[in-house]
Amino acid sequence: MSIHRYAVVIGAIGTVLGLGWTHVRAQAPPVVESEAQPIRGAEDAAARALRSLYVPDGLTSNRAVQEVIATSPDLRRTKALLKEAKGGALQAMSGLVPRLALLGRVSKLSPVDSPVFDIPGAGPLTFPSLTNQYATDATLAYSFTRSLAEAMPAYRAAKKSKEAAKYQIQAELNDVAFAGRQAYYEYARAEASLAVANFALEAAVSQRKETESFFNAGSAAHVDLMRVRAQEEAARVAVEQAKLGAEVAARVLQTLMHTEELPSLGEDLSEEVTGIPTETENVLLERAYQNRPDLLALHKYIEVTNHKLKSAKGSGAPDVLARGSVQYSDPNLRVVPQQQRFEATWEVGAVVRWTPNETVAASGRARELQADLERAHADVQLMKDAIRVEIAEGYHGILAAQSAITSSRSGLEAAREGYRVKRKQLQAGIVNTTDLLQAQAELIRAQVDLVDSSIGIRIAKAQLRRAIGETP
Repeated sequence: MSIHRYAVVIGAIGTVLGLGWTHVRAQAPPVVESEAQPIRGAEDAAARALRSLYVPDGLTSNRAVQEVIATSPDLRRTKALLKEAKGGALQAMSGLVPRLALLGRVSKLSPVDSPVFDIPGAGPLTFPSLTNQYATDATLAYSFTRSLAEAMPAYRAAKKSKEAAKYQIQAELNDVAFAGRQAYYEYARAEASLAVANFALEAAVSQRKETESFFNAGSAAHVDLMRVRAQEEAARVAVEQAKLGAEVAARVLQTLMHTEELPSLGEDLSEEVTGIPTETENVLLERAYQNRPDLLALHKYIEVTNHKLKSAKGSGAPDVLARGSVQYSDPNLRVVPQQQRFEATWEVGAVVRWTPNETVAASGRARELQADLERAHADVQLMKDAIRVEIAEGYHGILAAQSAITSSRSGLEAAREGYRVKRKQLQAGIVNTTDLLQAQAELIRAQVDLVDSSIGIRIAKAQLRRAIGETP
């Protein structure tokens, strides 16, 4: 519950408490049944506040979460990581297969003076100088070093990147789902606070009318009437502030759902909450370590970095490759004498190539990846520390919420009984209106506590489920 919403509810309580401080100098007359009706109805304010939010076929928290997930831009951005990882895997896989190069070429050759050979018995012999050449080449090369030492680790890194991306998507989905569910319940809390503030305003109006009747009968001073009217105005301000809080909470939910439709709450918040994890804190922590997708993504990232490190080291090794090519050209320069026709020739061979600059660059890249690896291990420990804190917050938050539910129900029963006794005593002339208003203020405060605890335990449940790696 935000500070603003607490201020609204406290303002409503303060209004009624302020009414309780209004001094009535004379013995209050017997309460007229018609005038007491708004006060008597206030004893069910908590239940009325929760039930008033329920709209048949309205928006439930599960449906709100589905809408938030379906329209989340953060989730779409994270899903792009999977496409990126698939592209990297395809790129790395290309280095595992022989490289085929196809070439078509048309050349204009400069004319040359061909020598004349004088062959006895045959006469002079000359070779033609052909100036146009048409050639096609097909070359197939396979680098053993690049394939086994560089491309294979890179391909494994890309495959692990796909797995890490899937975990990141699941982690983002859990975060988005929690944000949507929290926004839904915060909106419900704001609407319930508005309902309670309206009930407090009804009580303030009732007290103002009663005090006016006392004043007209000469049983109350003018200053008492002025004070009661001021308290009524304060209650109206509290209602307006509660309306503002409800509008802001509605806009938050609408923004997450990317809709202009005003949400209507179709979840009965007065029902018991089920599905709360019941394991001990240590068991929940172990579940989180095993199932948290963001932690699993970090572990996969460590595997990715290890494979990239092997690939970087392999890229600096001497390159050993096998090569074969076929040329089909007119004229074929390997055919002597040159003739104006297409001839096919082939070539096979092995090559050993080493570039010192590439070895130095690979060494530098390996050091960078080693640093990334050390940071990733540190990130894992930081993530585990954060998860431990989240589990503690969620586990003890559930215990506190359950305790708050029990305490608020007991407090509400006690406040109801106290209010009932004060009403009986007022009718019997044993107490005055001030005592009744104080009992009413305690009753409204107990109702606010029940409303807040009913919503708080739902948020605590969602927080704990997200902490252990489940979708809230």
